[in-house]
Amino acid sequence: MRAIPYSVVGNRFRAAGIVKRGWDMGLKFRSCKFELLGLHDGRWTILFIGDTEEAAVAEANRRLASGKLKAVRVMAVRTVLNAFPTGTLVFEKDAPPVVKTDVLREAPDGTPLCVSVADLYGRQARRAISLILRDYLTRQQICPLELLHGATHLRRLQDTGAMLQAALHKAATVQSKLTGQNTRARIAELDGYVDAIALKAREFQAASRKWSVPLNGAAAELSAKVEQLVGVEGHDHAFYSLMTVRLAGIRTLGGKLEEVLGLMTPETPWRLQEMLGGIAADLMRFPDVIQDLFGNQRCLADFLVALIDLLRDPVSVAAKVEAASKVPTAMGLLARLLADDRLPEGREVLLEWLSTELASEHPLNRHDPKGESGELNRIATALAANGVLVGGEMVEKALAERRLVLRRQTLRGEGLHIVADSLKPGAS
Repeated sequence: MRAIPYSVVGNRFRAAGIVKRGWDMGLKFRSCKFELLGLHDGRWTILFIGDTEEAAVAEANRRLASGKLKAVRVMAVRTVLNAFPTGTLVFEKDAPPVVKTDVLREAPDGTPLCVSVADLYGRQARRAISLILRDYLTRQQICPLELLHGATHLRRLQDTGAMLQAALHKAATVQSKLTGQNTRARIAELDGYVDAIALKAREFQAASRKWSVPLNGAAAELSAKVEQLVGVEGHDHAFYSLMTVRLAGIRTLGGKLEEVLGLMTPETPWRLQEMLGGIAADLMRFPDVIQDLFGNQRCLADFLVALIDLLRDPVSVAAKVEAASKVPTAMGLLARLLADDRLPEGREVLLEWLSTELASEHPLNRHDPKGESGELNRIATALAANGVLVGGEMVEKALAERRLVLRRQTLRGEGLHIVADSLKPGAS
């Protein structure tokens, strides 16, 4: 039978109102559902059907957060009586890229006991933060001082949830032995300190939006402007916070170190040099920064000798670097500051690198395992080149530990594993 066009039906029955009544009936039976589709193994599958867009989108975000889907879509599917359903895309989102899981390191020896919010800004607390959260901070390309004074950095860390709690657990485990608290109570206390620091950073961020402060000038100019705005008592926190804003435009830790060292001119007041030196010391705790400073070395022994040279005679190192480069470099600036005794905290960090690597079991020359003894003698000679051992007692202890490591390796090479394991520190 031939189909009658809708226009003909409309003309024939319009007067009777049949078309209008039929159209109203069509609208009455019209419905809309929201379908959630998930992409898994290259295939889209309907996972959920909801009555509202909000419910479907919320379910989509929940499913995507589980990590099992590559992408999600929400379709608004409308159905009309005696007609095919029609679908409209209302929401689409891809899964975030997979990043390497950050590794939390053990709390270092000497982790300080923080009894107030102010203690978290201290030198030893920042050292602990840099070691426990090293992988996270490296991925974010920030140092502990930036983390503590940057509202955005702190919020990002707090949003990780589990990572922050795990880091607090490591610190609390060490500190609770001193306080006599159980670990859970100590975690709650430290968590409160973190909340207080985050609040202070947010309040500063809100207040500083009204300021007009030139961030690209000399450190003394920035300091003077800050003191006018917040007074002497609020100066240090505001200065560090504005330095955090200034460093935010530099994407690498090595670049940030060069920027900070460049601000430490002879004309900079000593108090500001100490503060800038704290930022520099924080940055120098990262392996990537040390790699940038010393460049590619043939082996660990070469790196240790270069580090010893810098600590023992920074004047010569500065002159050599300045002669080789026509523009200021991070190593040249660092050597000049060490020569002028204007970077005491940074010197402590370099000595820590020296003692840690010297006492480790990392091969001094992985290309020549049989030459370990000769490399150790070369390092010992460099340490005492001017008759005074670089680093004093701390480095002397590390040197003794390396000799013990070498002795054990020799005994194990001869098959005397039990004898090697029984050797105590101080044995020769």
